[in-house]
Amino acid sequence: MCRVYNNIKDSHYSFLENASSDWYAIKLNDKWKGVTIVYGTVSIKESPELDSATLSFNYNIQDPGEYNHDELRKDEGFNNYLGAILQHIISESLYNNEASIGTIKSDPNPYN
Repeated sequence: MCRVYNNIKDSHYSFLENASSDWYAIKLNDKWKGVTIVYGTVSIKESPELDSATLSFNYNIQDPGEYNHDELRKDEGFNNYLGAILQHIISESLYNNEASIGTIKSDPNPYN
């Protein structure tokens, strides 16, 4: 059974800077506490006829914490949780005008 996490909060993860890279790592603070990952390629495939979109991404586990690296990679719940975290990061960035899609800045409240 696929578990969907809808109640992600900022406190569930933290950003870790890397002085030798432009990439930020994400450290999990709630579920799978202590695991550190770096997201790689992210894409969104829209399906207008179904009025839905699919978020695809890859990631690297930088530190599995107290968990087994291989078991985490195979764990559907863990992968869904990472997807929910990524969705939260993207949504918050767009809402706070900290990110853009393409060359056009997003409007978090287009109907106001």
